[in-house]
Amino acid sequence: MNNIALIVKLRELLVIFMHTRSLPEKAADALRYCQEHLPIAEIPIGAYGEYSDIFEQIVFLSDDKSRTAPDDLLRSGGDLILSILMLYEQVASYIAVEEFMQKQNRFNE
Repeated sequence: MNNIALIVKLRELLVIFMHTRSLPEKAADALRYCQEHLPIAEIPIGAYGEYSDIFEQIVFLSDDKSRTAPDDLLRSGGDLILSILMLYEQVASYIAVEEFMQKQNRFNE
């Protein structure tokens, strides 16, 4: 999967968390989405570690039998969204650098 496809899928993942349902329900939807559209084996190497952490957070939040306190659950959900946004920003910077390098190569030819 290239960086542009990854950034599109991360944006779709963020949209899942904007729906008006409980956090475990959103996380369960996000888990299904990740398994279908963002398999770990297809994640670029530069984003693999961060994405693995995000995936683990989603698995944790999707456990509806968890005895996590509501405040902790809310904090974990916020941390998850921040993690997704940070990875989104990182991948966007990779894309910007790639485009800059391509433009530089064209000017140098």
